[in-house]
Amino acid sequence: MIKIYIFNPQIKMIMKKASFMAIPFLSLISILAISCSDRYDDTLVDPTAEDGAIRFAASTEFSRAGDITTNNLTSFNVYAYTGTGTDPVTFMENVVVSKSASNIWTYSPVRYWPAKETVDFYAFAPASWVGNASPLKPVAYDAEKGTEDLVYAVSPNLSGNAETANAQVIFNFRHALSKLTVKMSSTNQELKVVVTNVAMANIMTRGNFSFPSSSTAETPSAETVGQWTDQNTPKTYVLLWSQTLSDQLTLSSTPTVIAATGLGRGGQMYILPQQLTYRAQGSENDTYIAVQCSIYDKTSGERLWPNENTPKENLIIGSTTGDGLLKFPLSTNRYTQWQPGVHYIYNLIINSNDEMGTIEFGTPTVDTFIDIEQTYQ
Repeated sequence: MIKIYIFNPQIKMIMKKASFMAIPFLSLISILAISCSDRYDDTLVDPTAEDGAIRFAASTEFSRAGDITTNNLTSFNVYAYTGTGTDPVTFMENVVVSKSASNIWTYSPVRYWPAKETVDFYAFAPASWVGNASPLKPVAYDAEKGTEDLVYAVSPNLSGNAETANAQVIFNFRHALSKLTVKMSSTNQELKVVVTNVAMANIMTRGNFSFPSSSTAETPSAETVGQWTDQNTPKTYVLLWSQTLSDQLTLSSTPTVIAATGLGRGGQMYILPQQLTYRAQGSENDTYIAVQCSIYDKTSGERLWPNENTPKENLIIGSTTGDGLLKFPLSTNRYTQWQPGVHYIYNLIINSNDEMGTIEFGTPTVDTFIDIEQTYQ
C-alpha cells in the first residue's frame, strides 16, 4: 500500500489506499509532497535614494537547509524589457543586485523609470543558471549534479510613480526544481535488514526552463509558474554505494535518510521536474529506486532473503554479499510526475517477504459432529 500526503495551499486532501504495482516486498512508500507557502519579506530600501530610481526587494518561499531562502539570498540577477510583446527592447541586461550589510538591495549603475513605458522584470539566482541567455526564451539547464537550488521571479508591466517615494520592484522568488529525499527503515523487530547499495534509475537530468508570463507573486497557475520542457539525458543516481562491509546500512525502525557517503550522493537533491513511469516492472525506461540488500533472522543470523525461492530478476549474480535486488516505483497510479517547488520524501519500509517461508494462518475450519444415536429398551 502507498500513502500519499500532499500539503499545498491549493490542494488540501489526503489520498490513501493507492495500488502499489507488483513488487516483491510487503513494503510501504510514503511520499510527502511539501510545497512551502510561508515567506519572509525583505523590503528595506535606501531612504536617501532619489525619486525615480528603480529599486529592488526580494522574498522567497520559506524552505529548509540547503535551499535558497530570503535569509541566505545575498544576490540575484535581473533582466528587464520595455516595449514587450512583439518587439521587446532590453532595458537591463544581467544586472547583479546585491544585499548590503544594512540589508539594502543595491546595483550599479542605477537605472531610472522610463517615461510613458512599462517594464517587465525577470530575476533569478544563482547567476550561473541563466547567465547571458535571454529569459524570454527557454533556458537550457543540466541538473546532473543535483546539488544546486534554482529560484526565479517575474514582475511584469511595471511603471515608475514619481509621487511614490522609494517605489520598488518586489520579487517573489519560486523554486524551479523539485527536491528529493529518500529514507529507509524496517519495523519488524525479528528481522535484520542490511542494505549495500541504493540507486535511482532513468532520471532525466537536462531540460529547458521557460519563465512564466505573469507575476510570481500571484497564486500559482500555468501563467505564474515556470515550465520545464524537453527533459532528456536519463541517468542513474547512486545514493548509497558500499565499498566495505562497514559502509553497509543496517535498517532500524526509525527512518534513516540515505546520506551522501563514499561514492554515494544521497541526502537532499534538487531534481529536474519530470514525468515518472513504471510500466515494465523496472525494465525499459521505468523510473524506480533499486535497493540491493539481504534480510536475516535477527536471533539466529540466518539469511532469510534472498533464498532458493527468489525469482531470477531479484538475484544479483556475482554479488560478494549474496544480496538480492528490490525495485520500488517512483510513480503510482495517483502520482506520476515531480512538480517544481515540491519536496518529495520517499520512505521505504522493508519487512517480511513471501519468499522467506513466513508461517501464516488462514481461515480455520471445524469438522461437524457426527451424530450416532443408540437406543436401549
